Amino acid sequence: MNDSFIRPDAFWRNLGLRAQQKVVHLGCGAGFYLLPAAHIVGAKGKAYGFDILPDMLAEVENKAKRENLEDIVSTKRANLEQVGGSGLPDNDIDWVLTANILHQSDPEKIFQEAARIVSTSGRVVVVEWDTGATPFGPPSEARRPKNDVIQFAQNANLSVEKEFKPSPYHYGLILKKS
Repeated sequence: MNDSFIRPDAFWRNLGLRAQQKVVHLGCGAGFYLLPAAHIVGAKGKAYGFDILPDMLAEVENKAKRENLEDIVSTKRANLEQVGGSGLPDNDIDWVLTANILHQSDPEKIFQEAARIVSTSGRVVVVEWDTGATPFGPPSEARRPKNDVIQFAQNANLSVEKEFKPSPYHYGLILKKS
């Protein structure tokens, strides 16, 4: 996965996302990962996107409508730093993604919500900016080092199943409930 910038369709397929699964993107932005996931899970699956910015959610909804995914994609404005902020039931989601949001949020609280909603057989996937210099992304001093992120995850009873390199600019973690 690390020979070019992230291609979200290949990203999800390489992780093992399948038809009929439920996937959540915490901090979904404009839907870069969410819409390709919706195509994969299909009509019997569900793709939930959460963000604090209404404009981002409106963009996701418009794209979902254009791509005939409005019955699969569901968006909600949410404070993910609040336990239960997503409004989803406990232990219900196959895949939970956080991508490039931990530098601008409270990772402990984000992981608490991710751990609450992911099923015991599900996985939490983290994609974050490497701490070294990159040609784009947030300032390097704002980025979360991988070891710190692992500690935040462990504090929420999530353990590292696998590390991966989704792009030359990012690190990735696949977490499961401890």
